Amino acid sequence: MIDYIKYTVDGETYNLIDNGDGTWSKSLDAPDVAGNYNLILEVSENGISTIIDSSDPRYEFYLDVIEATEKRVHLQNYVPEFLNDILEFNLIYEIENKELDEVYASIEKLKGDMFIRTASAEMILRLENFLRIKGMGTLEQRKNYLLTLFQKGKKLNEGKIKEVTNTIVGADCIVTFFSSDELNNPEPGYGILRVQVLSPENGKDYRYDDIFRTLKPSVPGHLKLLVIKYFALWGDIKTNFTDWNTVKAMTDWQAVKSYIPPQ
Repeated sequence: MIDYIKYTVDGETYNLIDNGDGTWSKSLDAPDVAGNYNLILEVSENGISTIIDSSDPRYEFYLDVIEATEKRVHLQNYVPEFLNDILEFNLIYEIENKELDEVYASIEKLKGDMFIRTASAEMILRLENFLRIKGMGTLEQRKNYLLTLFQKGKKLNEGKIKEVTNTIVGADCIVTFFSSDELNNPEPGYGILRVQVLSPENGKDYRYDDIFRTLKPSVPGHLKLLVIKYFALWGDIKTNFTDWNTVKAMTDWQAVKSYIPPQ
């Protein structure tokens, strides 16, 4: 038996209403800003909750909010004024204005779709399908991942790793290679390629897992890839410290700022 169903879009969570006939629904207005929104659906059945979002390979779980066509064509401005008093002409203007507005909108969309940064959600989905990859995260995160696929080239070196990391999280990284018998190797017996990701750019919409997802196919088979979050979020502080007194016991504020959570 389903206990509840709720979904989250654009940071807001809503509870669906049980219609009593095996269906659940809720009528709401779409977000005000056009774009592609990641949806998160939570279903609780017999006390067990299941979360479904865009990372689930079974679903294309997005809300695509389409911007209304801008009104920019007014044919009545190009004819003698007395014709505007004729009903039949006004009907023609109304129909043709709309058609020409859509033509202009299609041209602007085509221009935007030429580049990944400005591409529409529809074009990004087409590109993902062409490359046979599953889009994960928000539209901005999916664009960042696609950009890394086109920039990494055939050879994997420090420069390329830094480019990939910067594209995805807007931050630098520390790249270190360890041979299997090296003294400081964190996992002796394995060749290690370690990427320590530094603090992301403020306001950057990123999906951290995409760094590993991008680099892994290019890493030689004899090397083990480690992508390490070399920064901490407030959530890491809350999770790894029992209370504020534990945090206070650290030497100073810089120590808190420099804290690296267990990987």
